[in-house]
Amino acid sequence: MRKPLFIALALLAGPVMAQDTPDAAEARAPIATAYPNIVYTHDQMVDVFVNPNATAAKPAPVLVYFHGGAWARGERPKAASSFGTFIRMGFSVVSVDYRLTAQATAPAAVSDALCALSWTKAHAEKYHFDASRIVAYGTSAGGHLALMAGMLPQNTDIADAKCGPLPRVAAILDYYGPTDLVPGVTAPKPWASLVNWIGPVNDPAAVAKAMSPVTYVRKDLPPIFIVHGTDDPTVPISQSTLLRDALTQAGIPVQMHTVEGGVHGKFTPEQKIAINADIKAFLIKQKLFDGTTR
Repeated sequence: MRKPLFIALALLAGPVMAQDTPDAAEARAPIATAYPNIVYTHDQMVDVFVNPNATAAKPAPVLVYFHGGAWARGERPKAASSFGTFIRMGFSVVSVDYRLTAQATAPAAVSDALCALSWTKAHAEKYHFDASRIVAYGTSAGGHLALMAGMLPQNTDIADAKCGPLPRVAAILDYYGPTDLVPGVTAPKPWASLVNWIGPVNDPAAVAKAMSPVTYVRKDLPPIFIVHGTDDPTVPISQSTLLRDALTQAGIPVQMHTVEGGVHGKFTPEQKIAINADIKAFLIKQKLFDGTTR
């Protein structure tokens, strides 16, 4: 018998990377310049953390982060220190809120994620972003949104035309995001949070398929890095291996970091350090990071 897709998605409001320990001089220096509470669409906000080394002549790569919470809970991390590892690697950060289930059902959260990418591209000059090096990143349901935002074709009708043109995402970092939503609505015991997010539609399986990253695997996708624990009781690791195998078959650069014994986002400090090391190597290989940290 096929197991249910999910039990529940944990509330993971912040990224789970371990933070490198800065030296005393770094600890005294501002980690980034913060621009909080910027409305980008539908009264939803982003916080921007500009890397201190970013300039008009040398813009920084930018990480666009989507929080978790089953599309129904959570909020964006509001401190630059939440992204210290990436900022010390030279990234600026856009931390994104999006419409939750109580505000709007699918595909609203995906539409907002796309709009956040469009906003980042449109404001690249103002904040010294390198629009050719935008990395979509998310945890849990946010991992799903990062995948959708980076994998949907640029002519998708899910995008809000008022948000402007979409950038081409340079890479995607997916932490234990669901990738095939169809079993979550067709199983004998459907996943309540997913059913609520999809809403009262005539064909929930069709909507679930349209909201599934695996639906959009094709040859022109950006490189993708996946993190998943072997003992995740919330989003089974099979969700990530399914995506990895489909991407591999399509010829897309993909790397999966499997956390032995890891559950849903609750990794040990040692496991986080190992994840960080693999992500740094991945970003160097994709020419999104030069290997130096401050």
